[in-house]
Amino acid sequence: MTEIQNILDVERLIKDVDAVIFDLDDTLYPEKEYVRSGYKKIAETLGRPEIADRMWEVFERGGKAIDEVLKSEDLLWFREDALRIYRYQQPDIRLYKGVYDMLSRIRAMGKKIGIITDGRPEGQRAKLDALEIEAEYIIVTDELGGTEFRKPSTKAFCLMQKVLKIPFSRMVYVGDNPQKDFIAPKKLGMKSIWVRNGDGIYGGN
Repeated sequence: MTEIQNILDVERLIKDVDAVIFDLDDTLYPEKEYVRSGYKKIAETLGRPEIADRMWEVFERGGKAIDEVLKSEDLLWFREDALRIYRYQQPDIRLYKGVYDMLSRIRAMGKKIGIITDGRPEGQRAKLDALEIEAEYIIVTDELGGTEFRKPSTKAFCLMQKVLKIPFSRMVYVGDNPQKDFIAPKKLGMKSIWVRNGDGIYGGN
């Protein structure tokens, strides 16, 4: 596994592969933007814009932001609506700077691009739509039959290989979470690139 600090460094490490498969959250865009976006939409619906900042403060210290803030404001009756708003939001998010052009250059090299991402389908698909990512194949693992197919399951990687028709040895997976992202690729003989994202939710650890 190769470690890098900046996602844009991927481009110089893919000469000997034919397909570059990316994780999504905190790899191609900052997941904290999605979290902030969700809090803002909850606050807008309540007509209480200041609540978004309070939720963010709770989130940053590791608390249950929605529950804690709604409880403190005597708004727990709104909890289910708040969760629905968060999960089904059309998020205000953007790719990391330079990523769109990097993906275009990778495609111009003749290499295929894929996405394998964990999470609720409605949320992950909304993220992908907002980011306007072009890829040969995109897999949201929960759509394969449930949460048991999230990484480190090999199912999504095997399906990606079958669709792209490229040997595992000529594929690389790019992710930010060493706790789960690279277990399946290692088992299957894929290469891996760890984006040690100090600004991500996993803090580059």
